[in-house]
Amino acid sequence: MSRVPSRRTIAYLPQTSETWQIAVAKLRAWTLSPDGRPFRPHAVFVFDMNDGVVINTELLELSRMPGGVAGALLKGMRKPLPGGGSPRRPAVIVVSPDLVEPIASALAQHRLEMTIQEGLPPQEFTQIIRGLEAHLRDDEAEHPGLLTVKGVTPELVGGLYAAAAEFYRAAPWVQLTNSHVLAVRHPAEPKPRFVSVMGNGGVQYGLATFVNWSDVEQMFGSVDHPREAIPEAGGHTLFFDTADIVPFDDLDAMEQYGWEVAAEDAYPIPIIYERDSARRPELIDVLWYEGALRAIPKFVRDQLKPDARGDFGPAEASIEVDTHAGLVKIDVRYPAGELPPETYPVQDIDWADFEDEGDEEDEIPVIDRRAMESMMAQAFGPPRSGDRKLDKAQQIMYRVWEETNPAKRIALAHKALSTSPSCADAYVLLAEEEAGTVGRALELYEQGVAAGERALGREYFRKGVDYFWEMIETRPYMRARDGLAHTLWRLNRRDEAAGHFQGMLRLNPDDNQGVRYSLLDLLLEMNRDDEAAKLIRQYRDEWSSVWCYTRALLEFRKSGASDRARKALAKALEQNAHVPDYLTGKKRIPNRLPSLVGLGDENEAIDYAAKHLNHWRRTPGAVDGLAEQVKMATAATRPQPDAPRRQKAARQSRGRPKTNKTRT
Repeated sequence: MSRVPSRRTIAYLPQTSETWQIAVAKLRAWTLSPDGRPFRPHAVFVFDMNDGVVINTELLELSRMPGGVAGALLKGMRKPLPGGGSPRRPAVIVVSPDLVEPIASALAQHRLEMTIQEGLPPQEFTQIIRGLEAHLRDDEAEHPGLLTVKGVTPELVGGLYAAAAEFYRAAPWVQLTNSHVLAVRHPAEPKPRFVSVMGNGGVQYGLATFVNWSDVEQMFGSVDHPREAIPEAGGHTLFFDTADIVPFDDLDAMEQYGWEVAAEDAYPIPIIYERDSARRPELIDVLWYEGALRAIPKFVRDQLKPDARGDFGPAEASIEVDTHAGLVKIDVRYPAGELPPETYPVQDIDWADFEDEGDEEDEIPVIDRRAMESMMAQAFGPPRSGDRKLDKAQQIMYRVWEETNPAKRIALAHKALSTSPSCADAYVLLAEEEAGTVGRALELYEQGVAAGERALGREYFRKGVDYFWEMIETRPYMRARDGLAHTLWRLNRRDEAAGHFQGMLRLNPDDNQGVRYSLLDLLLEMNRDDEAAKLIRQYRDEWSSVWCYTRALLEFRKSGASDRARKALAKALEQNAHVPDYLTGKKRIPNRLPSLVGLGDENEAIDYAAKHLNHWRRTPGAVDGLAEQVKMATAATRPQPDAPRRQKAARQSRGRPKTNKTRT
């Protein structure tokens, strides 16, 4: 920030007969503040009209207007830009009408007598501004606004923005995941569109829309590249983001017409993605969005009822909503069609990789613990199962953990199974890397668990509970069972999944695999709070965000904002102060989750929020209670105005003998 020249400095500058002009323009570009926050700047230029040179320039935030304009003028007098001449004072200053008063006030404050006139910027100013905007945008072309779409009116866009604000505040993504696909029909169209609500993961909020059911199946199917999931007719979406993503035409129209926005990161942006470009929606798309955004929260609130399988029962309704053109009936149905989870791909589309194509920054490698077992086997000799073929198959799998070529890894796993069908690790690898669908992965994990049981024998489970994991030959079985539990969870067979997690903890109470974290998450999802609290007590010495914040959440669910809940929250804040930013929405969970986390660091906070955000959002009052606790903690640590006086008194009292007073 530039310093305003002192009165003495300016008063002693030589007076000239020059005429200077101040020209200000709100740029159609974004830049960053010193703290890394994007803002749309006002460009301030101070011209010497006698010879056309630039005396000074500034990029100012709106919060610094118009005082910053006066500061730019005074700075130009004291220290002109190179080529702007020597320090001096003009005789006449030409400004726009809205700047006459603040400039006059600034000059009076410095006891400077100059003539102030109203006037328009010089003709070349527009050309200068266009060039500056192009430079700040790196010559990227501007995107057209919604009002450029044929048939779209300010009233319609105003209705869309109002509907989007209502939708954002209703937050239907707390109840719905991406896999809950609704059929939504607007009366302007003969057939419904299919929509998935984004936001359950706390990363991107909005609607993903599909014109054809086949496009939905393609999105949830197995593809080699995310681009292949985009329908040929384009991927329709409306997402919420910050103002710096919105086209400038829309931002300017917002100011002109007063369109509503729910929050700083809730500007609605409807767009159609194509495989190599993007375009704005058409009139019918905007009409559909206005109706759908109004109808979906009402449908979720009034019609969707949970079933016993972690899903919702079928529902259908015709919902009357208020639009810019009056009342309209929107037909909504769930489910929109059959999407068996068994047909989902094992690996979800990694959109982060899609967005980061060409990013050559090296990532920190993640160590495969199985490769460490291979090194242990080499150092201390492989485990002997008593089955020569199984031992040979396991040796093949040790080679797999060191192999980086995916095709070779799969080929070696098949070779291991042909050597011994009791090699559990081979089934695990094929489930992870070859299975095309969740259903096929389930079959392989089940085979892996059965293979592990055969390899170990029934007596092994009865005698070896206390030190089960310490025996390296048990680990293939435990990996297969862990994969089976997570796959059952994906298939909404949650009771079975919980049973496997609990069985693994009985076999390995020290929990070297971190099964307790998965089980805790699942118990919360199933509203089995008593069992979740018991699990937390079982590992009472755990000092992680998962344990500390979930303990506080369970206390809040049990007794509301009680003393016990507040104390638990205080301990959680002590453990990791970054978590509340992500649970309260102050920060969004990044698209790419961290590969490594540390106790108390921001990566741990991101990891916790990514898995537990909705447990907090689905607990009435929990997020608000957390925000209030953070506010109180912040106030308690803020220095008080009389703190120096109290500290001085405390220092003076040190060493004084204490007196005992007798009560009468």
